Amino acid sequence: MAPRQFLVGVATTVQAKEKTLKGRKAKRPALHYCRMAESTAGLGARMIIFNPDDVNWATGSVSGWKPVSAARPYGDWERTTERLPDVIYENVFVHLAVQGKCRKMRAEAKERGIPLFNPPLPSKWQSVSFMKSAGLGRYVPDTLLLKDVDRAVRAIDEWKVTYVKPVGGYGGSGVMRVEALGGQKYRISVDRSNQGVQKLRRVVGRSDLQRILRSRTRVNHLVQKGIPLLNIDGRSVDFRVVTERGVDGEWHVVGVVPKLAAADGVVTNIVAGGERLSMEQLQTLASRHGVTIPTKELTACALACSKKLSDRVPRAGLVGFDLGADRNGRVWVIEINPKPARSLLDDSQKQQMAKHAAGFAVYLARVRFGRIANTNVRVTAASTHSEM
Repeated sequence: MAPRQFLVGVATTVQAKEKTLKGRKAKRPALHYCRMAESTAGLGARMIIFNPDDVNWATGSVSGWKPVSAARPYGDWERTTERLPDVIYENVFVHLAVQGKCRKMRAEAKERGIPLFNPPLPSKWQSVSFMKSAGLGRYVPDTLLLKDVDRAVRAIDEWKVTYVKPVGGYGGSGVMRVEALGGQKYRISVDRSNQGVQKLRRVVGRSDLQRILRSRTRVNHLVQKGIPLLNIDGRSVDFRVVTERGVDGEWHVVGVVPKLAAADGVVTNIVAGGERLSMEQLQTLASRHGVTIPTKELTACALACSKKLSDRVPRAGLVGFDLGADRNGRVWVIEINPKPARSLLDDSQKQQMAKHAAGFAVYLARVRFGRIANTNVRVTAASTHSEM
């Protein structure tokens, strides 16, 4: 009997759309999925993209899109119905995932023993606890959960520069910098509110600060010691380091992307006024100002954290780390992003992301059906998803 040809499923709300390619019209999804389909075919498997709502779990079928010809993934795609995939890559937009878009799919896949990777990772607060327990505490700035306002103010007085940020936030929204000026005065800075870009710079007294912090206790927030980040021409810099597992099951660095905050900026997020640079551009700027970029230390930190993360969450396959380096060259983990945006990456990095996503999917399918053994990825229904 011929070996089973694996079917890789990509859960996404993206659909194929009509495009004009070299003078002819074609219906296909975003380029990322075409690249994934190409890599999947190169590994002897097939791929279908589907909306999580378009799975009929009772009949064991899924409706979605696949290339008309596996040999031409950049050409036309067609709507089709297939059996349930052998492995599922969860690639739904983060805000939809947070709203529960994939909850049923995760439960049904777990029941059937279908490996699902790129699952939700722990919250910002859980990530802090995980890193400390995993022996990675050296990368974690002093952090506490905002529960006791008086305790938070004492920490702000001690740390001088502090960041208060929502546990479930993303895109730099709601992040507040608090600078202790002395004399019970504090400078509060916000680049982006939940209502969009809305900069705030204001000096307040202790009672006003307490009131503002108290209002934030309605939703879980972190209070984190500010890092004296590398600074170039008055602008703080941090780094998005994307890691991903490939067909070998191992972690690889997809890209290191520097981000410059605006002058006096609170966050480096592009939507909040930050700027993306290439490493070459940053190295040129840094050399002019006598600043050394600890590139090796940044990648070593990201890989070490990734490996520990997949010990706790075996299906973790893609992570974006926001890392900072202080003026002494020490590396810090500012945030862990479970669904890093491709928009920050250059084209070669995007190609690597697609290649590794397809490769890790095939790897999980091979493990599931016994074609390779790996003790770090469990595939039974009882252990399809592991929480921290």
